[in-house]
Amino acid sequence: MSGREKASRGALKPAGRLAGLRPYVRGPSARAIDLRLDANEGAPSFDRLASVLGSIDREVLRRYPDTGALEGRIAALWGVSAERVVVTNGGDDAIDRVCRAVVEEGRTAVVHTPAFEMIERGALLAGGEVCQVGWLGGAFPVSAFVGAIGERTGLVALVSPNNPTGGVIGLEEMVAIVRAARDVGALVLVDLAYVEFADADPTAALLEFSNVVVVRTFSKAMGLAGLRVGYAIASAEVAGWLRTVGGPYPVSNLSLALARASLEDEAGRAAFVEEIRRERTRLEEVLGDLDAEVFASQANFVFARFADAEGVREGLGERGIAVRGFGEGSGIGDCLRITLPGDAGEFLRLEAAVVAELDEMRSGR
Repeated sequence: MSGREKASRGALKPAGRLAGLRPYVRGPSARAIDLRLDANEGAPSFDRLASVLGSIDREVLRRYPDTGALEGRIAALWGVSAERVVVTNGGDDAIDRVCRAVVEEGRTAVVHTPAFEMIERGALLAGGEVCQVGWLGGAFPVSAFVGAIGERTGLVALVSPNNPTGGVIGLEEMVAIVRAARDVGALVLVDLAYVEFADADPTAALLEFSNVVVVRTFSKAMGLAGLRVGYAIASAEVAGWLRTVGGPYPVSNLSLALARASLEDEAGRAAFVEEIRRERTRLEEVLGDLDAEVFASQANFVFARFADAEGVREGLGERGIAVRGFGEGSGIGDCLRITLPGDAGEFLRLEAAVVAELDEMRSGR
């Protein structure tokens, strides 16, 4: 046996659906970053959570977690039965479960692009094909999107406010898409990770449709990205599918306890959201005055196009601030996504850095 035959004989072979995919990684950033505004994390109201941590006993650590209490609290919040709520390991896990429940070889997922990349990745890893409809800014292309839905469609995905642009899809447009999907037996995933920062919340209206799964998270407005808690609300039948394809203990007891406590802090959450909205308006004004093309956002970030986006990103990195760039080949390589800190002092630092950086670039630094 030749050396080449010996080398190839034991070579491991990944599943074909991994072709072309790479692990998800955070955007690159310079060294010495101390203000991370590249991942859209929120900020928790820590005093309330600290009291919960102080009351944890060892039984909480010893026993396997039960999501029932949190699911019941969420169900009461939305006026649905608890069997319709599935707590997951962040919104990512909910999205992955939806994809695995209804996408397979021979089925397609209809998505808009750009959008949260884990949706397309989840559909491909489930063995399906992806049909993309472009939506960078302006009104949502409802006609083109509905036209892409056909008999082979297993999943339709909407993200509103959209990540990375911050654009929103109106409820009327969503309903038209949901009905078109219902006609061919397709499920509609509506990712509302940033909806607390938006002008309107379509959750209650969408839950009237049996072919809709609403996905929400504790990572953004709740500020608990490190705990990895998300949830899906669907019909009882579809929720059963999501439980079937997921693991039995997706979230730790500590995370469940802290997530329940955060739901009760409505005042703290409202104050944080109001601060984000104020910062969003101000940063949009600043960037517009400095000749950046700003996209309308209703999320906790601002998305804008720059003459030299990579130069701006690197320059802010040298000032200790990380923002999200997208790189060549992404279709939005000339844009940046800047998370709003939700803190007055940190925002003043961000504003000053942006003004200084763009002024230097305009003066030919």
